[in-house]
Amino acid sequence: MGRSAKRRSKTTGEHTLEEIDGERWSEPTLDSYVVRACHALRRKPLNTLTDEELRLAVGQGIGLEWLVPRMLQRLAEDPFRPGDFFEGDLLASLAHVPASYWLEHPAEKTALATKIMTAAIADGRLPDMPKETQQAVADLRAVSG
Repeated sequence: MGRSAKRRSKTTGEHTLEEIDGERWSEPTLDSYVVRACHALRRKPLNTLTDEELRLAVGQGIGLEWLVPRMLQRLAEDPFRPGDFFEGDLLASLAHVPASYWLEHPAEKTALATKIMTAAIADGRLPDMPKETQQAVADLRAVSG
């Protein structure tokens, strides 16, 4: 088991990102929804994060080591699970995860390839999904290939 997997295995959903990574962000200095929401979600227990909070955090590259596995679990139930914007926007946020993450986390890459992408393609709803979702599926197929 790699170092990051060991660190990750010691965490539970009752922990916050601040507790897990030991970083305490100061109060936001920019008054924007995204900044305020990202600061706030770092202080919430992981098991209380909504789909939208997961989408936002992963899309911003926050806490990927702990949040991508949670997102993959939720997407295994429904690959086109919506956040607040459109069907499939959780999946679309995964398309912004750096390739280096997938290289360092082969188990998550396998889960993406075998469970999520297979289900998304077999689902039959893809042609009716928003363009953003269709593009994310194409991008993620390349990553998980």
